[in-house]
Amino acid sequence: MPARTALVPLCAAAVLTACAPYVYTQEIAGFRSGVDTVAASYEAGRQAIDTAAAQRRDAALVASRTRLLLLPGCDQVAAAGTPPALPDCAIVSLGTTAPPPPDAVQRALAGAAPAFDALKAYAAALSAITAATDDATLNQATQGLATAAGGLAAAVAKAAPASATATRVVTPAGIVLGQGTALYLDARRCLALRGTVPAADAAVQALGQVAALALADIRKQELLRLGATMRRAGEPLEQASAGRLSLAEYRADLAALESAVAAFTQMRAADPAAAITAMMTAHRQLAQALLTATGQDAALVTVVQQFQAAAGQLGTAIAAAAAARMPARPQTAPRR
Repeated sequence: MPARTALVPLCAAAVLTACAPYVYTQEIAGFRSGVDTVAASYEAGRQAIDTAAAQRRDAALVASRTRLLLLPGCDQVAAAGTPPALPDCAIVSLGTTAPPPPDAVQRALAGAAPAFDALKAYAAALSAITAATDDATLNQATQGLATAAGGLAAAVAKAAPASATATRVVTPAGIVLGQGTALYLDARRCLALRGTVPAADAAVQALGQVAALALADIRKQELLRLGATMRRAGEPLEQASAGRLSLAEYRADLAALESAVAAFTQMRAADPAAAITAMMTAHRQLAQALLTATGQDAALVTVVQQFQAAAGQLGTAIAAAAAARMPARPQTAPRR
């Protein structure tokens, strides 16, 4: 309570000196946009790696003509037990009683999921504070920010336990200002942001490290896959028999090669570390701006823009990589 009380006059003064939260509305919106893009990149990259692993398993099964069965769980259509759950339904090799386990990369990426989920929820909660237009929506947004801040701490405990830190929220309740409703709401927004963002910064920095490692893994795995895809796509066009391909076959092979080269080039240029470093810097800059109450901060604007640009580049590269897959086309015998 003393901490909250001390912040009230500071926030009221901040409103009167042009440091009201609406000054940071665009910056917080940009921060949220970048976080959403990074989280979407993680999801798309993780899905691509899961798909590639499944394709490798399928190729091994086809090559060995392994006898396959469905797990008994495929016969069950209703959840059972406490809590209710459905058993695994999967295609397995004869003598196997469980689905194929994820590999080391898949396990590492799954372990990073709480970090991305928590960062996304936190960024959305910050945006909700700046968007609140009345007492009721601000109360709801403040509760959401408290929940999201707690989610940051819980995610750190899961994904980066060595960096575990408490994240405390100052609840902006009980502020009474005589200057009118708008000033009252601005002061409450200010108190919610100033009481949360600096306290949450350590958790954001810790989760940023987790996110950077996961995205670096995705980039590495996708570059390996795209490199192999490029070589496979180029093989038909490197052979002496390239001139005997049909027009449709040649066009399809060339399109596949061009797509793979473009995706490889984009992924090679993408820099997950730069995107996450910019995210972490933007959050720290926002925390400092709120604490110092200096109003519009050019450095904050710049780093948020850098974060959005780097996140967008990463998202575009991962989307291009997912689209660059060898097309299935019937192989015809070369003309003699």
